[in-house]
Amino acid sequence: SDLVAIAKRANDEGPKFDLDKLWDRPEHPEYFYFRSDHLPYAKKGIPSVFYTSVLHSQYHTPMDESENIDFVKLHKMTEWIYRTGWILSNDASRPKTLPNVQLER
Repeated sequence: SDLVAIAKRANDEGPKFDLDKLWDRPEHPEYFYFRSDHLPYAKKGIPSVFYTSVLHSQYHTPMDESENIDFVKLHKMTEWIYRTGWILSNDASRPKTLPNVQLER
């Protein structure tokens, strides 16, 4: 979608993460993209983008504590999301979605 292109541009202009699109694929074993909070919006044709720092070994366990947060990475993620919103809010047109995108397995 246009929103994904905007998010990529924001990343290129800002934190420069190495983006991994494997998580977006319906055949990914974790099915991560398709069980996230943005999916109902995408199914209704609302442009959506999914940001994640991916799983870590303590994710959703009793050991998932704040001292495990990578604050440098969190700052970069925040910058990226902010830049995406900034570009989007200053664009004269609304982002469009791609037709015929598979949103279910």
